[in-house]
Amino acid sequence: MNAVGRGAVGSAAALLGFFGLFLYWRLRFFFRDPDRSPPADTKSIVAPADGLVTYVKRIEKGDIPHAVKKGRTIPLEEFTSVSSTASGYLVGIYMTEYSVHRNRIPISGTISLRQHRSAAPVNRSMARVGANFITRHTPYDDGCDYLFTNERLTIAIEHVSGAVVTVTQIADLWVDRIVAHVDVGDVVSRGEQYGMIRFGSQCDVFLPDELVTEIEAVPGQYVLAGHTVVARSPISVDEISPPEEER
Repeated sequence: MNAVGRGAVGSAAALLGFFGLFLYWRLRFFFRDPDRSPPADTKSIVAPADGLVTYVKRIEKGDIPHAVKKGRTIPLEEFTSVSSTASGYLVGIYMTEYSVHRNRIPISGTISLRQHRSAAPVNRSMARVGANFITRHTPYDDGCDYLFTNERLTIAIEHVSGAVVTVTQIADLWVDRIVAHVDVGDVVSRGEQYGMIRFGSQCDVFLPDELVTEIEAVPGQYVLAGHTVVARSPISVDEISPPEEER
């Protein structure tokens, strides 16, 4: 075999090797499912996703007071697709290409809502937020229009106290589909796996004031689904039925 032939064979082998690594990442590494256990402290609210905390936004009566879009404040509904007048905190988690893409329940309770919203009109890339993290440009969600346009699926978890936590899966440009294995009426436990976003993207959790004494998540922090504490509650978030004395 001459030099040209050997070069062609070498290039083909390198290409096959790269393709093999890509398939491994896409089909094995990307869909990995490590064991996770929530902290023993039953007053700890856990992250719903692996990834980088993009923002922690204060919500006042359903609006983000200091966020302005075209001369107006931004309602929480534009992030979650669920109408709300609650006050609390919205924690956004960007799921990087290296993150586990399985999502978990942040508190125990009952699913009271499941709502899907299609992209308007198509999903936009989340490359901007990734670039912001690389360059340490803050706020990390600066210029990230996908927050308002991309496909999303929101579930609401009603705590035994009546407080409601919402978790919103937001799809990236190349996402295959959003998966959620829960429906209205299902009883779920803190740290339980409930779905995933195939090949993307972001996961937001809204925490009402009634369940928050302290927010522990900070922008730029890397968190693990079902394990990292994002907030502390004044009451147990592990209960799935009222305590005996309240019955």
